[in-house]
Amino acid sequence: MTDKRTQPLEIRPMMLSKQMEIDWADGHTSRYSFEYLRVECPCADCKGHTPDQAKVITGKEGIGITNIEPVGNYAVKLFFEDGHNTGIYSWDYLRHLDPAERNS
Repeated sequence: MTDKRTQPLEIRPMMLSKQMEIDWADGHTSRYSFEYLRVECPCADCKGHTPDQAKVITGKEGIGITNIEPVGNYAVKLFFEDGHNTGIYSWDYLRHLDPAERNS
């Protein structure tokens, strides 16, 4: 059975406001700044292979996204203006990152 919480219906990158919205199948809409997505990149270079290897990513205020590519049926790959593009953002990870749900 598919979890509607982690099934996106639509992904909207809003280039002027540097935000991305995702409408989920359960009716919720998540909003992320591009900076937040860049800082929370899940790749091994950023997060490391263990928690003590994780880097603190700074200086990404105002960063843009140049491209978004689907990865199978489970994720997207984001391409940032600083050339970083190794993170694969799974639907589960994106829903986990939702600022509104993390603060509730």
